[in-house]
Amino acid sequence: MTKYKKILSILLAGTMLVASGISGCGNGQDTSDQDNQVVSDGETPEDGAEENNGAGNENTDDNTAAGDITWDSGKKDEIVLTVINNYYTAGQKKAAEEYTKLHPETTVVVDVVSDNDAYVTKMRTSFGEDGNKDNAPDIVHGNFLAAALTGGNMSVAFEKEYLMDLMPMLDEVNPYNEGKLVRDAFEEQDLVKASNSSGGSKMSMLPFDHVGVAFFYNKDIFEAEGLAVPNTFEELEAICETLREKGYENPIAAGSEASWFMDAIADAGYRNIEEQFIVQPGDAIWDESTMKANENFKFDESDMACDEKLINSDERMLAYKKDNGAATALNTTVYESFVRIAKYFPENWIQADTSQMITDFETGRSPMLLQGSFNAGLILADVNMLPEDKQFDWATFQFPSFENAPEGFSNTLRGLYVFGNVISIVQKDDADHMERVKDFYKYMYSPDGARLLYEETLNNGNLVQGPSAIKGVELSPELQEKMDGFVPEGIARTFDRLTGFKMVSSADMPKFYDLINRLCDGSITADQMLNELQPMYDAYNEEAIRVGGYDLDPTTPDTAAE
Repeated sequence: MTKYKKILSILLAGTMLVASGISGCGNGQDTSDQDNQVVSDGETPEDGAEENNGAGNENTDDNTAAGDITWDSGKKDEIVLTVINNYYTAGQKKAAEEYTKLHPETTVVVDVVSDNDAYVTKMRTSFGEDGNKDNAPDIVHGNFLAAALTGGNMSVAFEKEYLMDLMPMLDEVNPYNEGKLVRDAFEEQDLVKASNSSGGSKMSMLPFDHVGVAFFYNKDIFEAEGLAVPNTFEELEAICETLREKGYENPIAAGSEASWFMDAIADAGYRNIEEQFIVQPGDAIWDESTMKANENFKFDESDMACDEKLINSDERMLAYKKDNGAATALNTTVYESFVRIAKYFPENWIQADTSQMITDFETGRSPMLLQGSFNAGLILADVNMLPEDKQFDWATFQFPSFENAPEGFSNTLRGLYVFGNVISIVQKDDADHMERVKDFYKYMYSPDGARLLYEETLNNGNLVQGPSAIKGVELSPELQEKMDGFVPEGIARTFDRLTGFKMVSSADMPKFYDLINRLCDGSITADQMLNELQPMYDAYNEEAIRVGGYDLDPTTPDTAAE
């Protein structure tokens, strides 16, 4: 057995993951790490430990080990990193341990929370009703913090000073990356996307990894049934019908991640009016230095990356939603196109158990699986551990484009590729403490630090979510090959907020699930579904407008609701 297959064996034995959708972290079932753990006790390391510089790289120059200390190294302090169980947990603990060897005056505590729901609850309780941050952790999943405290609005999270703006840090030196600037570890387009996800003028997190969604397919079944990888949407539809005729009840195993396929369809329609949803010169939040690409923009079908540097306007999008609602002709076409494939998904796919969907693919009950990169490592491990006569060859393909697009839609379907591990810094008043927090953050976001997180994660049975966003970090050849299949040629803008998918309150979510199930089993039409969705969608958007303090005039400043 090769070294990598041993790693995969550990990965399989250590985790059976149930991913809860693409939200930055999954919902792990392994309970071994659910207690809060202090991974470094702050004791002075053994003689020579301080010589271990830069994320376990023994060749790193001693002068970069501690960087330019900008805090009182004679004073003890503690940094709390609160994460969700399973993804990168072992790597984060190792990073905390190695960092404290470099800075014994600072203890790093890795606080592991069991799952997504528990994490949201923790964010609410740790901040308190008045937003007091004294008991809050220092480094968090920023997307879950925003979901817990500001209805998912990152701009409000900045306005209320829950999160630190990391934009200025980009031009600071990262002492753990050969003295380069922090921004030098990233592709420029990824930094633009990170800014866009934070409102355009600020940055809530630095990109750590990417998450993609693709169709997995069983190459052995396709060969046995005389099928080829589909080149068009229509060919995918025909393959599904052929497989069903051959006895496969559910040709595609799918769960909530399938909504990304619908987003790709929506992108083919909404990108034709994309200029309506971006910040414009004259808007109150317009920033010439970061939003230049927005000026006079019109989508160019000959350049699928032409909009990658655009900055969205939440206010303009909310105004469009209020004026147009969910029941539009464009949304009708999106859902009608989506259901052409979704009718081959399992019953109640919207609430399906992801682990069961993966099992259906691995056992051959479903020849295809619509799933995210965060489960590619698990599936690779599972298949490698099956009895030899049960193993099969598999690969992935991206969303196939229309041969004949619906009226008003572009033919090309762009894939989805977003940031997975959304790690942010909580803004606190203690300047000395914040300098330590920033330094540890830089350590994790250096090439050596990120490489340590990936390697330690895989070696200890945790999962990685997708390809690294930090230059110079690669996975093993076998896993990297699988991950490459999740990188699309063109990246779709997510217009899910406009289609209304899951854009309802928690109380209304069961009604939404019922609507989707009835649509997919043919009980109602897309028009009927959207008309029933409309009042729930409107209520959800009105609350978003209220929380953000938007007057729906983008040229005037807004103040978030108290």
